[in-house]
Amino acid sequence: MGKSKEYGAYPGEARMKALLVILNKDNASALEKCLSSVAKMEGLCEKFDVLILDGASKDNSREVAQRYTTNYPCMKFKVQKKLGGTGFARREACEYAYDNGYDIVIWGDSENEYSPKYIEHMLGKLKTHDAVGGVPKVRGGFYAHAFAWYHALHLVIPSLYKYHIPGNNKGEKTKIYQDVEYPATVRSEDYGFSLLLRKKGISLKQTVAKNAFVKVSLPERWKDIKAWQRARAKGVAQVLVHIDEMPWDNFACGFIVLLFFIFGIIAIWNILPLVVYSVLYFSISLWIFAKSLKYIEKPKTKFFIAPAIGVIIYSLYSLYALIMFWKIKKQRKT
Repeated sequence: MGKSKEYGAYPGEARMKALLVILNKDNASALEKCLSSVAKMEGLCEKFDVLILDGASKDNSREVAQRYTTNYPCMKFKVQKKLGGTGFARREACEYAYDNGYDIVIWGDSENEYSPKYIEHMLGKLKTHDAVGGVPKVRGGFYAHAFAWYHALHLVIPSLYKYHIPGNNKGEKTKIYQDVEYPATVRSEDYGFSLLLRKKGISLKQTVAKNAFVKVSLPERWKDIKAWQRARAKGVAQVLVHIDEMPWDNFACGFIVLLFFIFGIIAIWNILPLVVYSVLYFSISLWIFAKSLKYIEKPKTKFFIAPAIGVIIYSLYSLYALIMFWKIKKQRKT
């Protein structure tokens, strides 16, 4: 890790020009709820502006956005110039923010619903820090409990937020983009951005705004979970090839599944190793469940087994990301 590089504090009551970016594609019904919550946030058009960056939606997202942009001049709707995923959207939003003199970008998503003082708490921390994360409240049933840790990993394991903050719930100073650009990939560009910072030896001063609450959604059907994880795996593979980094995290996650397979074979002769590993694994998953309950909007203890299933699904698709990584690497060499 390189030396810390701070991008400047804001003294006293100095006003930071902030931009909330809402990424959206074919998500009109959620966008309506999102913008409704944004309209109720303190400081709108005074402390922050809003950019709704749309990935060429085919539903009525534009009409939904226009109802708000008409009433709030500081809200802008813009269709992406270059499509292809969230990485391209972030790069365009960074360029927009930089060209229009914004000091701060706060990343969001049309599936988010914000607490009234979300921006106020984020900006309070950004006066003295380079990047800050909010606190997610994951909505839903079984799959929300299975993957709540995914949105709140930097809170479940607090030491992580010094290195990575999830991209749909993060604010950061635009000066950072002069040194590092978001990877132009289909997904997982925030993960790649954090890796690029480390690769360039840049250690940001990062923290969490513990009162900046945002409700986030996860897929609730198996087919949607598969589509989400498949896209995540593809994005991870693209990111790692793009920044020329080895997929160590995916090796580690995939190892969880491989150990189950290995100990399953060993169990033919001696079941004890599989039992020991299973007890250890499910004990860790119960710890994850207990730690992530506070980040679920309506936690239910009956879903205590959900994180164990969620981690297995995540690990399986991490193996898929490894396959995609080597495939993309091979294609680029030919």
